[in-house]
Amino acid sequence: MAKVIVIFGGQTQSEHEIGEVELVVGREPECQICIDNLGISRKHCAFSAKGEAFVVRDMGSANGTYVNGRKVTEHYLNDGDEIIIGKYTLRFSNTEQQSKAVERDTSVPDTLNTYVMDGSKIKEQLAKMRGGEGTPAEGAAAAPPVADASGKPATAKDYAKAMEGAPAPAGGEQIGMLKNLIIAAMVLVLILLIVVVLFATGVLKTGG
Repeated sequence: MAKVIVIFGGQTQSEHEIGEVELVVGREPECQICIDNLGISRKHCAFSAKGEAFVVRDMGSANGTYVNGRKVTEHYLNDGDEIIIGKYTLRFSNTEQQSKAVERDTSVPDTLNTYVMDGSKIKEQLAKMRGGEGTPAEGAAAAPPVADASGKPATAKDYAKAMEGAPAPAGGEQIGMLKNLIIAAMVLVLILLIVVVLFATGVLKTGG
């Protein structure tokens, strides 16, 4: 059910359900939500359904219609939106949107933060990431605990943190050393080539 809650001075004044007929807010007595206040136009704004959605539309008011602090001409509403007209707040409430929001939060979890891994699984994954097949290599960072002091299970995020600072596999270090040796050899060859060229062109002369 979608409804508009009229609030003034922090106190709820009335509640109005949005049905098939447009819900007009203004000073005129025939308005569905009549607010006798000079800051509000005779026909200030209107609430209506558009399919499964709901909108608020400014009706050419003198002081404007604001949704969550932003002036609007027409605006699609979400549960909890606050519409300001004059000194009044019109809070939009939609219980159907509330239930859908709960479904989204529970059915699509944040994998990194909520996916629970048991201790043995974390150790196995750590070993694979470090190039081993069994237990973690000697000197490797320890796997995160299965549960913390509060009894909360370890998550995939804890697993990711455990990987930080883990030493690289020995093979990676050997490859790095080999690259350094190749670079040093190339530099030495280049220097020798330069010396040979200089001798050949007579820039450098041998003694005697």
